[in-house]
Amino acid sequence: MIPPSINKLARNGNSKYAVVVAVAKRARQLSEEHKNDENWRLSAMVSRALEEVAEGEVKIKGNEEHEQEAGGGDK
Repeated sequence: MIPPSINKLARNGNSKYAVVVAVAKRARQLSEEHKNDENWRLSAMVSRALEEVAEGEVKIKGNEEHEQEAGGGDK
């Protein structure tokens, strides 16, 4: 998959900084969820977090915080 551009991720008036912070926080959450999994890689968690933000599965609120949509399944 080609990574989405920062401009695409920063749509809806979100700052680029807020997007980066949201992706980092979500990647950290994912890595915590998979820390006992021998096959996890941090780069894979960052890629997954980027995809979730690009698809609108992770909402960015304020300048720094993000929140998952309700009913996000296993997230």
